[in-house]
Amino acid sequence: MAVAQQIILKSESTGGRMGMPLLPSSEENKEELKAFEPKQFKSLGQHPIETDHEVVYVGKMAPEGVNIYEIPLFGGFQKNLEQLEHDESFLKDCDKNFKTREEASVFFSDMGWQYLSEGSKEMATYRFNLANLLNPDNVDVYWGLGVIEYQKGELEEAIKLMTQGMKADNKYNITLMVDLATVHIKCFKENKHEVDLKRAYKLLDDAILLAPNYANSYIQMALAKLVNGEIDDAWLNFHKGYQADPSSVDTHLLTQLLSIKADPKGVFK
Repeated sequence: MAVAQQIILKSESTGGRMGMPLLPSSEENKEELKAFEPKQFKSLGQHPIETDHEVVYVGKMAPEGVNIYEIPLFGGFQKNLEQLEHDESFLKDCDKNFKTREEASVFFSDMGWQYLSEGSKEMATYRFNLANLLNPDNVDVYWGLGVIEYQKGELEEAIKLMTQGMKADNKYNITLMVDLATVHIKCFKENKHEVDLKRAYKLLDDAILLAPNYANSYIQMALAKLVNGEIDDAWLNFHKGYQADPSSVDTHLLTQLLSIKADPKGVFK
């Protein structure tokens, strides 16, 4: 029986970090942001360009008409002289207006999450790229871009980006770990590659060990067990998630569980 996969990652409701809200959506924030953006990219998002990420060649110039600021991590393309000059101008402006480039990077990645929460993937990608330009070790850049690729159905790209974020992190980010596991579960559901399920289990086991009260780890583990046909373990983990946080219950997942086997504890009908 086909099992439906959750389509919204936890990070989208947390602003990219556990417990930290998104910046308030306001024209004032956006105008403040635009003051630091390279002039040639002011019109970004007005005419989105569809790109095929499979044809990106690292180290080569982008094809004519492709705005690399709309592609995660600039698509790996080599920048031309004009783009490099604008980047340098952008960095100098940020140096004047922020205490550090790391602080500026957080500002732009937070705005990336804000645009993403509003459904503007192109604008969000642009901000995450600027955040990366300021600080290549900003975890939220890879996380946010990974969420965007996940929403677009580019699962392999999402895994690459989120994994890169995990490597850039100097501490364990539980929510990112669970998000990455969720993408692996989705991949397993589609291609049945055992490696995806193994990676999902490992990420979720680690997340549960590090944060035993984080309900979403158990809920995603329940989903992983369900898509692998382990219904009893799925119910076990679903109840653990419910006990940790009753509001975390995924009603769609619950419906799927009930359609296969009645709740062993009789809590849900």
